Amino acid sequence: MGRRMPAVSNGLSARARQRGVTLMEAMISLALSVVVTAAMVALMANSLGTASRIIQMSQLSDELRNTMSMLTRDVRRANYNPYAMYCYANPDCGLGADSSVTYSPDLNVVSYQSNDCLIYFLERNPPNGTPGTLSGGGFRLAANADNVGFIEMWAGDAAPGGNCAGDDDQWIAVTDPGFVDITTFAVDDDTESFTNTLPIEGGTSTLEQRARQVQIQIEGRLIRDGAITRRIEDTIKVRNDFISTS
Repeated sequence: MGRRMPAVSNGLSARARQRGVTLMEAMISLALSVVVTAAMVALMANSLGTASRIIQMSQLSDELRNTMSMLTRDVRRANYNPYAMYCYANPDCGLGADSSVTYSPDLNVVSYQSNDCLIYFLERNPPNGTPGTLSGGGFRLAANADNVGFIEMWAGDAAPGGNCAGDDDQWIAVTDPGFVDITTFAVDDDTESFTNTLPIEGGTSTLEQRARQVQIQIEGRLIRDGAITRRIEDTIKVRNDFISTS
């Protein structure tokens, strides 16, 4: 008969295979886990911060673009003439009783609170030569008590005052001073223009036709984070040429 191995030997071998980790190994593993977790948290926080910053920058850009779009739409209509039909087959258009087809000025840039203010007129005098109430509009940069800048639009029935001051209840804010601080509103109405002289058949005078462009610059920054800034520019071609008697 063969000899059996002692049972005690099998017990010792099983216990040897079930050996655990030492305290030092456990501490090293825990330290590595803490380092990896901290790195992951920092990466996630940075990603969330970047995403939040991108969203804020997009909101600021949208605020400025919406304002510029509103301004562009109105200024393009400057010098609109509902009585242009009186010039058809009329060799004396622009003279005498029909001088209402000309109007000066239809665009004007003045200073308000040391910033630019753009005034524009949308309609000329009626054809009977009697001056009427000129409809017009304007955009200006104002500031509140906290010195936060915001752009206002004229909402009155008649044209705004020549220096954009007064009648503050007729000006309405188009940017939110609780969200964005408008730091720059610059208007250049002399960026580019050209003039044509139109002779009047059978008359001694001529008409001067001038096309105009207006360059607008708006810059703002976020109230919550002044480091986030945006600037947009646009060059507006006035659709209705300026016509005057020369």
